[in-house]
Amino acid sequence: MKQAIIDFLTDKSILILGYGREGKSALEFIQQNLPDAKYAVADLNQLELEDVQTFCGENYLNAVKDFDIVIKSPGIPTRDFVPTEQLSKITSLTDLFLRFCPNTVIGITGTKGKSTTASLTHHILKTAGKNSILIGNIGIACFDAIDQIQSDTIVVFEISCHQLEFVQASPNIAILLNLYEEHFDHYAKPEDYFTAKKNIYKYQNADDTLIYGDIFQHASREEISHLPMRKYNLLEDGNIDDSDIHTHLVGKHNLMNIHAAILACEAAGLKRTDILPTIESFEGLPHRLQYVGEYRKIKFYNDSIATAQEAVINAVTALKDVDTLLLGGMDRGLNYQKLVDFLRHSTVRNIILLPETEQVFQRIFNEAPFSQNLIPVANMAEAVDAAYKYTAEDHICLLSPAAASYNTYKNFEERGEDYMNLIRSKANG
Repeated sequence: MKQAIIDFLTDKSILILGYGREGKSALEFIQQNLPDAKYAVADLNQLELEDVQTFCGENYLNAVKDFDIVIKSPGIPTRDFVPTEQLSKITSLTDLFLRFCPNTVIGITGTKGKSTTASLTHHILKTAGKNSILIGNIGIACFDAIDQIQSDTIVVFEISCHQLEFVQASPNIAILLNLYEEHFDHYAKPEDYFTAKKNIYKYQNADDTLIYGDIFQHASREEISHLPMRKYNLLEDGNIDDSDIHTHLVGKHNLMNIHAAILACEAAGLKRTDILPTIESFEGLPHRLQYVGEYRKIKFYNDSIATAQEAVINAVTALKDVDTLLLGGMDRGLNYQKLVDFLRHSTVRNIILLPETEQVFQRIFNEAPFSQNLIPVANMAEAVDAAYKYTAEDHICLLSPAAASYNTYKNFEERGEDYMNLIRSKANG
């Protein structure tokens, strides 16, 4: 694979667009394998890179026109800079990896559940004795793993919408868990987000496998039925007896994630009798319906990953005994009517509203009668204070915000850690 990528990039001028995790990985690959190439790095932030040409500041995107190949980092919104005539030169580490990797690749995407499903799939394969590697949006740039991939390695690749935007190849086994409204701040129009997600299967052929779930709000049944690959609908197919599944994960949505992992591992060559015994030893991931503990007779859960309203509905439904819900964050202009309608008819009594979306939720709630106690707060510390004040004993307080964290935190992990630390520090207050 490495040589095929080198051959593809040879004799081309290369611009690395964005200097985050993937940009640094791309630069390292080029410096090690194409030292004589013409290459440069472009980034909005000022960079000081020894012996590397850089284009930085507000006009950094102007450099795109001067290079043959642009290796784009996931976090740069394409709507900001890509004229139609320049689209063909845009690639990414994900695109190059999928094009040239000869191994079996299980690619996993979806608005929600992809990290859990990818981690579980990798866990099953490793526990069952297969040579497996987990890469991608989970935190490991795919090029950083190239030298670890052997002839029998099964690659489990968690792929975000941003990583899928410019791919021209799809994985052998593709999982598209769901399609919900998300990341619209990154795209010129909502359809572009759903189109990027569908690239997970766009280039598959009859020998490949597609496993899909809750997608029919944004992909028609007719569209899916005409695709050439083997297809499994998680809501209808698979012939999986849930009584055979023993797991620490809670909720119907996680059951669908488990089904997806089972079907993917079967497509990769495992027998179901070898798969099922491995599932119980999977403990789950932090910030995903994570049990924090019981403090002052209140059970606390951290679901900071839940940035879509469907994820919040799944969490409240799964836990069944939520008395207080911490809701809100960065306002991305999403329509929360579905979530508000669900909460109006739920047993949740207290809804603590975090900035910036507190006014959005208050407005929607006030459009029709409701019985919930709406509690706007200024920050997470005030939210935890309110949780201790209002949550009934022997009931649950859940952070499941239905919003991104970037207005206050670096990411959802930092938000979840702050929530858990405050719970513990205020437990004796």
